[in-house]
Amino acid sequence: MESQSLEYSFTNETRAFCQQCDFLKSRCLCDVIQTIPNHTHLIILQHPTETKHPLNTVRILMKTFKNISLFIGEDFSNDLKINTLLSDDKNRCVLLYPGQNHQIDISQEKNSTRPITHLFLIDGTWRKSKRIFLTSKNLQQMPTFSLQPTELSQYRIRKTPTQESLSTLEATVMALSYIESSLDTQSAVGAFKKMIDYQIKRMGRDLYQTNYLDKKK
Repeated sequence: MESQSLEYSFTNETRAFCQQCDFLKSRCLCDVIQTIPNHTHLIILQHPTETKHPLNTVRILMKTFKNISLFIGEDFSNDLKINTLLSDDKNRCVLLYPGQNHQIDISQEKNSTRPITHLFLIDGTWRKSKRIFLTSKNLQQMPTFSLQPTELSQYRIRKTPTQESLSTLEATVMALSYIESSLDTQSAVGAFKKMIDYQIKRMGRDLYQTNYLDKKK
C-alpha cells in the first residue's frame, strides 16, 4: 500500500525547508533519521487538524518507518483501502486505542503465534481521536489493544490529559517493542527528542518553564 505524501507549510519560509526530512533547515533532523525496516505495517489514521501541526510526530514516523501508510479524515467507515485490509483473512489487523472494553494488553504479543500484520493508530488530540473512533464503525469492530507505559512521555511541549499519555510516535515505538522485539527504533526516538529540544530552545527556557514545567506541578 502506498502512503500519502503531504505538503507542509507551517510558515511562509517555504524555501527554508529541508528537502529530505521536511523540517525547517534550522531544525533539520537528517543526521538522526534512518530507515527502520519494520515488518508490521503501520496504519496511521490522522485527524485533518493535525496534518499541519509543525510538531506532529507522524512526520517523523513517515520518514523513518519503511512500512507505513497515512490516512487523513474523521470517518473511515467507508474507506475502500482500509476495508479491503480488514476483510482479508491473511491479515491480522488490530487497533491500538485506550479506554475500551475487552482490551488486550499488547505486551502479550511477545508470545503470539500469529503476528500482527497491520497495527492501526489514531493520531489527534484525545477529543479528536475519540471522534474518529466513534464515527468509524469499522474501527469499532477491530480487536483493540492497550499500552501500559513504563515511563512518562518525553513529549514535553504538548499538553496531555493524563501523565500516562504518549505521543503517537512513542506509542508506536512501545507497541513495536512487543510485536517486533528485535527491531531497532532508536532512529525514530532520537529524531523525536531532537525535535523537542529544538522547539524548547526556540521558545526559550523561561517561556518553557512558565507554560509547561510550572503547570505540571
